[in-house]
Amino acid sequence: MDSAPPGCETPLQTSLNAISMILQRKMFSESKDEIALVLFSTDNTANDLADGSSYENVMLARPLGKTDWDLLQYVKTEIAAGSQSADFIDAFIVAVDHLVKATKLCLFRGKRGISGKRLILFSNLAGEFGDDKIDEVIAGMKAENVELSVIGPDLPDADDDDIDEDGGGGGEPSNGTGDHSKSKTPQQIAGERMIRHILKQVEGDSYSFSEALPALSFFQTRQVKQTAWKCQLDIAGQLKIPVCAYTKVTEAKVKSMKDVYAKDADAEIQKERTFHLNDEAETEVEADDTVQGHRYGSTLVPFSKEDAENMKYTAEKCLSVLGFTKSSQIRRHHFIGTNVMVVCADKGDEVAGVALSALIHALYETSFTAIVRRVYANRSAPKLGFLTPQIKPTRECLIYSELPFMEDVRQFTFGSLPISDDIPDAVKKHQPSDNQLSAMDKLIDEMDLTQVVADEDDGEKTEAFKPKLTFNPYIQRLYQCLQHRVENPDDPLPELNPLVANYLKRPQEVTTNCERTIDEMKTLFPLEVIVQKKQDENVFQNDQMDNGPTAKKPKLDNDADVIAGSMADIPKMKITEVGTVTPVQDFLNLIGQKDQDNFTEACKMMQKQIIQIVLSSFGSQSYQKAFDCVRALREQCAKNSEVDFFNRFLREMKDTMADKNRKDFWDKIVSDKLTLISHSECAESNVSETDAVNFLKADVAKPELTEPEPSADDADDLLDMM
Repeated sequence: MDSAPPGCETPLQTSLNAISMILQRKMFSESKDEIALVLFSTDNTANDLADGSSYENVMLARPLGKTDWDLLQYVKTEIAAGSQSADFIDAFIVAVDHLVKATKLCLFRGKRGISGKRLILFSNLAGEFGDDKIDEVIAGMKAENVELSVIGPDLPDADDDDIDEDGGGGGEPSNGTGDHSKSKTPQQIAGERMIRHILKQVEGDSYSFSEALPALSFFQTRQVKQTAWKCQLDIAGQLKIPVCAYTKVTEAKVKSMKDVYAKDADAEIQKERTFHLNDEAETEVEADDTVQGHRYGSTLVPFSKEDAENMKYTAEKCLSVLGFTKSSQIRRHHFIGTNVMVVCADKGDEVAGVALSALIHALYETSFTAIVRRVYANRSAPKLGFLTPQIKPTRECLIYSELPFMEDVRQFTFGSLPISDDIPDAVKKHQPSDNQLSAMDKLIDEMDLTQVVADEDDGEKTEAFKPKLTFNPYIQRLYQCLQHRVENPDDPLPELNPLVANYLKRPQEVTTNCERTIDEMKTLFPLEVIVQKKQDENVFQNDQMDNGPTAKKPKLDNDADVIAGSMADIPKMKITEVGTVTPVQDFLNLIGQKDQDNFTEACKMMQKQIIQIVLSSFGSQSYQKAFDCVRALREQCAKNSEVDFFNRFLREMKDTMADKNRKDFWDKIVSDKLTLISHSECAESNVSETDAVNFLKADVAKPELTEPEPSADDADDLLDMM
């Protein structure tokens, strides 16, 4: 009986969903794998082994063959729960028998390339079964190298098979779909015990219904035959080791779709491309008369295919070691490229194997990495990469990943969180408290995905969403939508498959662990809605509320004179400090008060504002304002004979910019030759003109190392990323 509580899928429906997903992947990826479908507990009997008394209610619904729409439609619409009970071991035997016979027939007909045979059993294991032919089945599967996978309920260890006194199970769900309201029956526990025995003998694997989507990764065969990239690993030109490289990780792309005529999918589509001048008549030109052009200012410079071909860098195929460095020097954000390769010794070359093994162990024991230059083929662009050792019980190899060139690195400077005591007063209000920092640290620890999933054997926690076990949900969603569009051309796309939706959810353990910390953070980080106050239309008449209705304004001949007179009557606010909005004007106003003490205090305020503006600048956004402040400070110090005050500040600022990673601002000082005040500018200075010039010479940035100013397009891209 196939049943489930309200709101839960039945084991049959869950099995059909998983089968449909497998078939979708096989068909849309144009896999050459062939699939057969065997059903049991059906009302009819249709199989080669049935003799009227054995293998009843088992039906071979589809013989071995490639996946097509008919099979997908059959699984989706034609399969329903039957009223008869059947032995799942009988179905097991029928499936193995058909698989072995069908593959032998293919070989007899001259078909080659059969890489393996796999049997997938979908069942909640709750039906009756006989065990008299188990040994023969196991022996036959071993002889024919048939792999076995079981998708059904969670299979506990043998010690967990204890049956309650009332005949129920140990509280585990019987349907494996996450329903904990039904206990396992003695018959189901016996079925699980039998399946575990078979899996152990044939070294098979099992998955629960909730793991159906991750399990699909084990049912996908490699679609592209791996071809080795052969080369010699060149070390200093003295040692050359023949090696082979195989692609380990690369982006999986869905097969490209073809353009078809919507009303006639079989119609041939032909594309035509024409070229036209940008004139009123849109004059058509021949494709041979066109050439690529690169913009140089407002001019387009033609660049032909011959120019591009001659410009290509010529290099020979190679894998050369440039040097060695500590593995810690390779940062994670330096990993680029589209694939990762496994480098091993050339097959059959024992000498190369010994030499490469020595290199692998040397790198592993010293925690070093080899920086290499790789050229895939003659006239290919050279790549920069690194080789890191990997030693496992079954193999030793080097893992190759690409590294960026200087142009590939994006240098972004972001303001750091003000958590130290040595910060300007203006940003201290943004300094987080100890409780806030502690809560954030706790939240990060509780959401750590590297210690989530507990191992069934020893209870040790392992990583969730491991790349080798994590499916790309986009691909499965695309297959689901394609199937729906074929079957229902005019209907809207369906909801996301529940199996895929559940696969995207955060692990329940992580959600439970961080609930209390999230509530605590809501208290520690309160959010308030700030409503901006509306400004009065006339800020000079804010006493109208108290003085009654506004008197009628007399009409004058010249309103501009009235406004000017009103502004002149407003007393000027006295400047008491150098602010961040208009620091140069504030500084000049302060020193204009003709007080020597004011000049000294104003200079100190200006110095403080210069450092604050530079350190709090987003990239180089506020550098010009800080530079204007330095220039104004220099001019006034020279004018007021306070040269030592400025020269001492400039020397200190040079060290500060280097310590605070603001070398780019100091480069601007150097490029504009804003140096020490020399004796030739002010007689009170003890710095010669030669010393003033040499003060900047040692710090002039080398042209090849100077990062170009960001263009307007780069700035737009950065704002889009934010």
